[in-house]
Amino acid sequence: MGLLDKLQTHIETKDTHKNETLRTRYYAASPNAILQWLESQVQSNGQTVRRIDSNRGELSFIGEGWDGLITIVQVDGGRTAVDFTLNREQRLGADLAQIITHYYEALTQQFPLRAIGNKSVER
Repeated sequence: MGLLDKLQTHIETKDTHKNETLRTRYYAASPNAILQWLESQVQSNGQTVRRIDSNRGELSFIGEGWDGLITIVQVDGGRTAVDFTLNREQRLGADLAQIITHYYEALTQQFPLRAIGNKSVER
């Protein structure tokens, strides 16, 4: 990632993101298990949970100078997609991509990873 990427005030993950670290992750777990685990992680990282909508699979949270939305959707019987959207008001501040990477790494330690973007992961 270059300097311009670090100055972005909006960043979101998706299956086809040019940066592999920002591609959607798919885990072998239920959406509710992931949602509950992420809620506790957000709080233990000193961030504030603003809203949880388990019916929509959304967790809204805020950090220092930025806010985020995590979307958790079961796509088939054994895979649940986790996507992030983060925003900040100022050009300079927290590295949004690093925040996403942190959560994806923590999720991968907690739940079996099945795919990154459109590519399956070996078990």
